[in-house]
Amino acid sequence: MNLVLFEDERQSAFAIVTAVRGVFDLRCGGRTLLERWAASVPASPLHLIVRTRHAGLAAEMHPGAAVNTAPAGDAWFGNARWLGMGGDWDRIRAHAAPEFALWQGPTLVAARAQRSTALLLHAELCRRTDGPGGGEPLADWVRRELPQLTAVPLERWPEATRDGSVLLDHVWQLVQHNGRAICDDFRVARQTGIDAAALVYPGVHLVQDASIRIGPGCRVKPGVVLDAEDGPITLERDVEVQPGVVVRGPAWIGPRCVLKAGAKVHEGTALGPQCKIGGEVEESIVQGYSNKQHEGFLGHAFLAEWVNLGADTNNSDLKNNYSTVRAWEEGRMVDTGLMFVGLIAGDHVKSAINTQFNTGTVVGTGSQVFGSGFPPKFVPPFSWGGGESLELYRFDRALATARAVMLRRKVELTPAYAAALEREFAVWESAARHHGAGE
Repeated sequence: MNLVLFEDERQSAFAIVTAVRGVFDLRCGGRTLLERWAASVPASPLHLIVRTRHAGLAAEMHPGAAVNTAPAGDAWFGNARWLGMGGDWDRIRAHAAPEFALWQGPTLVAARAQRSTALLLHAELCRRTDGPGGGEPLADWVRRELPQLTAVPLERWPEATRDGSVLLDHVWQLVQHNGRAICDDFRVARQTGIDAAALVYPGVHLVQDASIRIGPGCRVKPGVVLDAEDGPITLERDVEVQPGVVVRGPAWIGPRCVLKAGAKVHEGTALGPQCKIGGEVEESIVQGYSNKQHEGFLGHAFLAEWVNLGADTNNSDLKNNYSTVRAWEEGRMVDTGLMFVGLIAGDHVKSAINTQFNTGTVVGTGSQVFGSGFPPKFVPPFSWGGGESLELYRFDRALATARAVMLRRKVELTPAYAAALEREFAVWESAARHHGAGE
């Protein structure tokens, strides 16, 4: 049985944080969406359906997966935007027909198909990944071409999402569901306590220690408080927690992260690998390899990889009038429907000291943000500047900076990765020529 994860037309809503990754590689809690699928569906090998321009990069990032290649047998199909939690998928699998399709409205969430059906469905999903399927909704195509797939409407099966699983439509929903995902990941790990290869100094305070897991190689210094009374805390392997740090659960701290002295990491925060975090962070996701080493507030935010926030960088996550926050998505400002939304930053974003980001600000890949005042609520990818003016950053300089930053973590900037960045730059260079950067 193969597992096929597919991006659909809605992947464009996540474009600001998927310039160099698939939607399935986005983090929520301690795991990526792909990792959650792989744990829920005992199937192999793994197949990925991605945008054609990302096929090489996806193959490089997932060397064991077949990219845009048809499965040779029966297959489970899973939408890359599905955030699976608890026992929801077990219930779906247990009650599924031999061939079925699970729908949320017109959107395919999952399917199980025998070989001949799987080949046809795979080909159609590949065809649609880079754009609309000729104007015909996928549900209509499946009904006409694959009537053997029993249609199951998710709306009529509340048990299927009893534990909080959801089909994500926006980047900020990853943050919205992050706390629950952290709790789910802690439950799945089924491990608590301090690993024998961890070093926890005298003077560390563990509150509700049955909900705390400290992995091998961790060093937790005196004066640290790990407070899991309101949710679990996980320190993955080789985490360094410097003196005076307070972590309040639910929180997930990824491998080789450093929490700087005096940092305050509040509930609902998940950090991917090798992040350096100081100041105050609340209800936020950092995909990985990013720095916020100094004082300043980061709240209800999503940072992609290789982001560096300068000293005293702050984001607002709540409007003064307590109304819902509007944020940029797919070329327009949309109402998130949420009262709390902070910064959304793509890969390789840098901010200067004392930078201020307004509520719901979106900053594109490769941007260097500096200057007085608030930058615009949308900073296009590869921008140079801030509130006073924005120019298009030179790609050769942006690439050189990215390569230097990645080498500091001993990560190679590969040709496929560079090509993905260059494609992103070309899109926004064209837009800047026609409309002016920052509009």
